[in-house]
Amino acid sequence: MTNDDQIRTPDQRLRVFVSSTLAELADERTAVERAITALRLSPVMFELGARPHPPQELYRAYLAQSDIFVGLYWQRYGWVGPGMDISGLEDEFQLSGTLPRLLYVKTPAPDREPRLTAMIQQLQAEGTDSYRSFRTSRELGRLVRDDLALLLSERFAAPHFPPTAKAPSPAPARRRSLPVPSTSLVGREQDIDQVVALVEDPEVRLVTLTGPGGIGKTRLAIAVGERLEDRYPAGAVFVPLASIPEPGLVLPRIAAELDAVVEGAHSSLEVLVEHVGDTPTLLVLDNLEQVVEIGPELDELLARCPGLKILATSRTVLRLRAEHDYPVAPLAVPSIPDTSITELATLPAVELFVDRARAVRHDFALTDENAPAVAEICRRLDGLPLAIELAAARTRLLEPKALLARLGNRLDALGTGPVDLPERQRTLRATVEWSVELLDDAERKMLATLAVFVDGWTIDAATCVAGTSEDRTLDLLDALVGHSLVPVAQGDDGPRFRMLGAVREYAAELLAATPDLADVERRHAEYFAELVDQADRPLRGTGQLEWATRLQTEIGNLRQAVRWFFTHDLAPLPHFFRCLWLFWQLRDHMTEARAWVEELLSRAATLGDHAQAELAFSSAVTAIEVGDDTGAFSAADQITGLRGRIDDPSLASDLHLVMSWILSISGDYDGALQAASDSLDGVQELDESFMLASAVMTLGMLETTMGRYDAARQHLAELDELGGQIRSIAITSSARVQLATIAVDEGRLDEARAFLDKALDAEEDAELLTQTVTFGLVAYAQLALAEGSPHEAAVALGAADGLRRRAGLRVWPTARGSEANLRTQVERALDPGEFKDAFAAGSQLTRREAMAMVRRAVRGSTDEAVS
Repeated sequence: MTNDDQIRTPDQRLRVFVSSTLAELADERTAVERAITALRLSPVMFELGARPHPPQELYRAYLAQSDIFVGLYWQRYGWVGPGMDISGLEDEFQLSGTLPRLLYVKTPAPDREPRLTAMIQQLQAEGTDSYRSFRTSRELGRLVRDDLALLLSERFAAPHFPPTAKAPSPAPARRRSLPVPSTSLVGREQDIDQVVALVEDPEVRLVTLTGPGGIGKTRLAIAVGERLEDRYPAGAVFVPLASIPEPGLVLPRIAAELDAVVEGAHSSLEVLVEHVGDTPTLLVLDNLEQVVEIGPELDELLARCPGLKILATSRTVLRLRAEHDYPVAPLAVPSIPDTSITELATLPAVELFVDRARAVRHDFALTDENAPAVAEICRRLDGLPLAIELAAARTRLLEPKALLARLGNRLDALGTGPVDLPERQRTLRATVEWSVELLDDAERKMLATLAVFVDGWTIDAATCVAGTSEDRTLDLLDALVGHSLVPVAQGDDGPRFRMLGAVREYAAELLAATPDLADVERRHAEYFAELVDQADRPLRGTGQLEWATRLQTEIGNLRQAVRWFFTHDLAPLPHFFRCLWLFWQLRDHMTEARAWVEELLSRAATLGDHAQAELAFSSAVTAIEVGDDTGAFSAADQITGLRGRIDDPSLASDLHLVMSWILSISGDYDGALQAASDSLDGVQELDESFMLASAVMTLGMLETTMGRYDAARQHLAELDELGGQIRSIAITSSARVQLATIAVDEGRLDEARAFLDKALDAEEDAELLTQTVTFGLVAYAQLALAEGSPHEAAVALGAADGLRRRAGLRVWPTARGSEANLRTQVERALDPGEFKDAFAAGSQLTRREAMAMVRRAVRGSTDEAVS
């Protein structure tokens, strides 16, 4: 063959000759071709050329012009041509002796032909060429790609190439793909550890960090990638997708970041499969929410690349079976108003605020003066990192107190963030809009409807207020949760949903712009009025603590419902208030409740007798609790005027009981006893165990006040037994505190200590009424004075006063006289300054601290007496 007849490859790039039998290794030859092409080399393959020459002449010509030899062997020895003693497969191997050779043997090979076995054994015996085993075409493609890359960097130098060819560059060092953050990451140490553990789990292939815009998903993903990148040959490969508008562009973008070349008719998926193969690879796919339709392709990529793991960030879950959703929570925010500066400074939300404030004001520091405002800003912003960063940037011009005063509208009050933020995150409004634009019409309407709720809702509440079926509500809630606009938490009563404040503000704007606003608000108010009505009987019976907890969870919604009824329909409010009075007492809402009652009293002229009586009851209860004696006497006049006109046995019994409390204020103890007895007679016919206990306790306290201790003990023992029967710590504790008081009066101090120990032995503080705790503190003060410890008595009296003051309460009517006398005795036993200091120290104690003080004191004394 002359030079003019030589068969040349289409270009002058480095040429790789591929030798194998054709039919049995067709898939493998395709995989090798892609691996060669991906490295920008030219594959030299029998099936790619024109055929004007005989086969033997053709492959010898191809081989003569090649730079690298790749041999693939499995079971067939190959065709032996005319005049040949060996097959073309072995002839190619022998002719390639001057080239670098990469040899690959497929296993298992149970039917390998003897001559191929002999050929492989010979090259093994000679040891001049190394070879590698493989099982699948995917594995082979990866091996060939990696081995060729190594060969290029180690063996080829420029003089080897003809003048027209360009020598390939050595394989570059691994480049960093992850962005380098410009600010510190605050408060995510636990999240980083948990996500790293998920990604490292052999059973986990795909982890999606979900959450609303501005929650910090990207920063968390980068931190996880930094922790893991040394464990992957190519490091953690970061693929930003926020600017990708269509799902079809995602895989090409991933291929570009991996340096996988997509050429010709080859699909991006196939190229990625061949490029990644079994190689351990970590892809960090950032901002997938607008292209979630790519999910099935990512799922196939994971299925075909055993070494691949994906860490994705998205406001929307991908809904793949392989997906492990990791909702990124807001940063922890202060929850206790009187938290110290030291504690506040360690909270992630506050720490982030201070860190970002210092970026715009180098001298910014957390101080006694600004700490409460900083803590409240973080609470108001729900611990959302982006919102906190935007707020902190405002400290360039505004002090935290001034900034807090401007946070009425979160969406616009925080201004524009740094120019290096993505456009969708320059303002809080833009961040929320980006998420909402991903919703369809039905989802957007449901989001707007849910803005009517305050501090969350249940499935039942959403179904009622939206006016949809439960199944449809579940579908829409699931979609909103998936879009990270509605976080969900599982509780004992089932799932509870809520919105971040900024999302709720935006959704409320959507709701206000619709004709549905009035109906949505009405259905919301009616739903919670019905809920309160359902709570009435269990609050009076055996489900008190459970329902008090449930209503406390809904306190924001209850307040909103009350305001709606004040604006649109006063008629349901008297019953609403009467049903809630025990809840108000259990959760210290009496000051707020009193304001509502007074407002309703001023507008209640048109109410009927039953509604007037219910309102008079609520008025009397709230007035007594907050110490409004004038209001209590006014309520008594109303109740007296309605006497004989109420045919509701439960309400009549309630009115007798509250009249007993009011008569105690004026010192009419005989009248109070009679009213309490009338209440007891009425309630004994009803299934209202707590109201029965209230009547018995009132009788016991009245008898104690009147010095009739035998009768008092009889009532209080009955009260203790009743509390045990219905498993109410609140009732048994109240009985034992009163029994302790009697024991101290009678000089039986050891018995008093035992009663106090039992009275305050609640596992949860919420099981005890604040009034019960203050009764216990006063009884302990009485005991301490009797034992010659007036200083401890002063501290206990101060603690009782502080707890009542913070809850907006006053001393219970039947205890006012005795407590005033006790305080006078303690003051006389101490120097004025000592009493003042001890009382003030006690008034600063929290509920938990005060109870612990009494427990330590009575138990220590008991232990000493026993020893």
